[in-house]
Amino acid sequence: MTSRRKWLALGLTATAIAGLTACSSGAETPAAGDSDGPVTIEVWGWNAETGEQIADAFNDAQDDVKVKYVLQASNTATQTNFRNAFEAGNDLPCLVQGFAPLTTMVVNGWASDITDVVEKSADIYTEGALAAAEVNGKYYGTPSGSDGQFLIINKATYDKFGVPVPETWEDFIEAGRIFHEQGVDVTNLAGEDPSPLLNLVQQAGAEWFAIDGDEWVVDLTSDESLAGADVIQQLIDGDYVSNQTYQDRPALYAYFDSGNMASTTTQWWSLGGMATNFSASLGSWEAAPTPQFADAEEPVTPGRTMPSFVPTGCENPEAVMAFVDWLATDDGIQAGRNEETGAIGFPTQIPDPSAYVDEVIPEGFFNDADKAAEEIVFAQEHVIGKFEMGPNYDAWFPELQDQWGKAVAGQITVAEALQGTEDFIASDLDSKGIDYTVE
Repeated sequence: MTSRRKWLALGLTATAIAGLTACSSGAETPAAGDSDGPVTIEVWGWNAETGEQIADAFNDAQDDVKVKYVLQASNTATQTNFRNAFEAGNDLPCLVQGFAPLTTMVVNGWASDITDVVEKSADIYTEGALAAAEVNGKYYGTPSGSDGQFLIINKATYDKFGVPVPETWEDFIEAGRIFHEQGVDVTNLAGEDPSPLLNLVQQAGAEWFAIDGDEWVVDLTSDESLAGADVIQQLIDGDYVSNQTYQDRPALYAYFDSGNMASTTTQWWSLGGMATNFSASLGSWEAAPTPQFADAEEPVTPGRTMPSFVPTGCENPEAVMAFVDWLATDDGIQAGRNEETGAIGFPTQIPDPSAYVDEVIPEGFFNDADKAAEEIVFAQEHVIGKFEMGPNYDAWFPELQDQWGKAVAGQITVAEALQGTEDFIASDLDSKGIDYTVE
């Protein structure tokens, strides 16, 4: 084990130490519906389509809390505006849509410890939604659903070559071998997108970052991470995958539609784009569970999110949770329906979203829409939600992209990409004076 320690009174060190303890304002929270009138909270987000209408519906539904929705231009703009307001000591909103990993919010001293108010509502949410909002045993975010991964296969391609639907990653690799002999790719790995690796290591049980007392523990090369990397490596070594880029969507969709790519993991929100852009393969796609590792004790599906948070200094976290809890009700979910398209957001934060799943399945895309609905709900029921991103995500993720691109191109192994990214993280934390240990 390698240990590096730096104690500096500048930069992120002080906020890192402070961020490992409770970050509440210390002010007594006034009860919603106080005799002085409704509590007003300001909410920042970039939902231009339905953000304001959701706030209006909530305000019309009750008299205790009033939400003022302040539309931001984007997640990047939200981060810039929030950072500027925080550093200037200006009044901050009471709820901000998540624009970075929750650990970043905690380390920077931006997010409050709202454990007390979240625990009162815990039974409303899935385990994954609660896990996503937690850092080091405390809730610093609001419960937020993670979009669970599931597998879609081109059933016509699988049937043509007699390949069974893979249940494990070993099955998936074997499917890749069979398809390769027929000039077909089992899936696609884009050189700029390391999310397949993140999904696999999360599913295998890896945790790249943890907090131990007043320092970070960094571990990108655990047995679990290497198990995920090995799956990717076997697919690359066997030449079982394509490398179509997401930067050319028309070409990507045409390739997916061609029948020359047999399967991919996806989420519910990707289905509409595929259904709109596919033609030859419509009706050929079948949903199935994400393949599992052979030694898995129970099925788990990858899924991460950046939860909304209550900034330090907010005096009304109970009012915030009243709004957040309402968003998980049928009235709150229906309030998010797009008035022009009729589309509704799939409520990934609630234990049973089955009442809404049919609305996110494109007509004619699947060969069995009912089965697809079951698999999407199953993925949400088993989503992990939790995966720490550490205190310097903005720095290390571009490095991971670079390392991943080299691995996909066969220039280095996936294990070497993990080691290279871990080395970069250590160097970056050194430069920022953040205490850490590398395992």
